[in-house]
Amino acid sequence: MTLQIPSSLTPSKVSSFKECAYAFRLAVIDRIPQPINSLTFKGTLAHRCLDRLYFDYEPKLRTIETARSIFDGIWEQALSNGELEYLEECEKGCSDLDFLYKDTMFLIEQDFVAENPQSVTAIGTELQLETRVGDMMLRGIIDRLDLNSDGSITVTDYKTGRVPGVLQEHDRLGGVHFYALLCERVLGIIPDSVQLIYLRDATTIISKPNQQTLKALLNKTGAIWKAVCTACERDDFRPKPSRLCNYCNFKNICPAHSPAETTGGS
Repeated sequence: MTLQIPSSLTPSKVSSFKECAYAFRLAVIDRIPQPINSLTFKGTLAHRCLDRLYFDYEPKLRTIETARSIFDGIWEQALSNGELEYLEECEKGCSDLDFLYKDTMFLIEQDFVAENPQSVTAIGTELQLETRVGDMMLRGIIDRLDLNSDGSITVTDYKTGRVPGVLQEHDRLGGVHFYALLCERVLGIIPDSVQLIYLRDATTIISKPNQQTLKALLNKTGAIWKAVCTACERDDFRPKPSRLCNYCNFKNICPAHSPAETTGGS
């Protein structure tokens, strides 16, 4: 049976397919809802706050007190619209909302350690870009696009986890290079740099894209798109067991972890 081909590729979809084709199918093609958890929700709240800080306030007003005030408003909104209640339901009442508040505030404050918000000229936040390459649609949402003093631009992406190992760092830099590719094709500009800001560790990792690296990325993305289309045509998305399975929301329905599979291998 032929499955419906996804409408587009994004950095997260590319990463998901490379990590496990079966999980990709369940999330992207079958669109099985995934419960939120404290880790992902923390990231959502921190991103909302930093988006407001850099988009709504001119540089001289971007103080840590302003950031705290913005977050308090976002927290109150999450309380009133039921998001925090839904989080507790997803985690079966195990959420520590007081810790969630304090830890998210800590992540936001760490941005002031990683960089000086008053020295940033943000020309866009939560910037949605898309471009078509042949039969492939590429989409992405850039956390922040900065204008540098020399007229060049920098793509900034926030991460709320800790700085990863070398292999994981390479994969995540691939995500921001994907945004650089979108900038080249949509805006006609190759960013001077792309940076990952790991808020928890207040660490910034910087990479410089160029014509050659973006061409190579486009070729790799094209190969992944072809693999996705072939898997859809053949209905062949195979699980790829790894340490990531421990964090997968689909583990209980994955054939690689089914009781029958376990019994057969013993």
